[in-house]
Amino acid sequence: MLIDIHCHANLYLVLDEIIKEAKSVGVQKIISVGMSVLSIERILEIANKYDIIYPALGIHPEEVKMNKDLDTQLDSVVDIIKKNKEKVCAIGEIGLDHHFIKEIESYPLQKKIFEKMLSLAQELELPVNLHTKGAEKIVFDILPSYTIPNINIHWYSGPENYLDVGIDRAYYFSITPALSYSPAVKKTVLKVEKEFILLESDGPVKYSGKIGTPAMIREVLNTISKLKKIDPKELELQIEENTKNVFPKIF
Repeated sequence: MLIDIHCHANLYLVLDEIIKEAKSVGVQKIISVGMSVLSIERILEIANKYDIIYPALGIHPEEVKMNKDLDTQLDSVVDIIKKNKEKVCAIGEIGLDHHFIKEIESYPLQKKIFEKMLSLAQELELPVNLHTKGAEKIVFDILPSYTIPNINIHWYSGPENYLDVGIDRAYYFSITPALSYSPAVKKTVLKVEKEFILLESDGPVKYSGKIGTPAMIREVLNTISKLKKIDPKELELQIEENTKNVFPKIF
């Protein structure tokens, strides 16, 4: 069984086709991650409609640029997540971004939101799905202050020294189709033990101009198996077990 643990399923125009294609290559579960106040409601809707989709809810750091009312809406977001806590399998996509977001004045609000989401994950005893781009040091410095069941670092491509910190702390790392061309993602795969690897599409983000879909994680698995010299069937079973450890509520 393949599981896409990080997908923006609410952003596809024709989700039925995306799901059909995913199932055809053995993808049986898709975690749809939230980014914005609006996306949270939509993800809950599609998770109710499709039994293959499971909601992970949170506020992405990019939302500070998109929503001028975000600060005043935070409490209502927390309330929605708490109200749906039985359905929610993780808090995500959350984190900090100092790479794509250049407006330094937004960083304090990013941090405030991130810490609120971590507190919520701690309270609800849920794992987190993290965005760390350009802010790896700050994210990794903050995390030990919280007691969270499991931490997954999504699409890690940052400095190697923080990758080593994450490995030492037994964080999980989800690998995207960028593995086919990104030296940083390849390094992550080579350094992280197979017991801490997960699969994700991050769809519908584009890879070399092609829209990402959950079906692509089959090829990601095959590439990882070649790089790490592990039989693909053995690796598939191992990653399924890893996913059960991190996201038990979807099983």
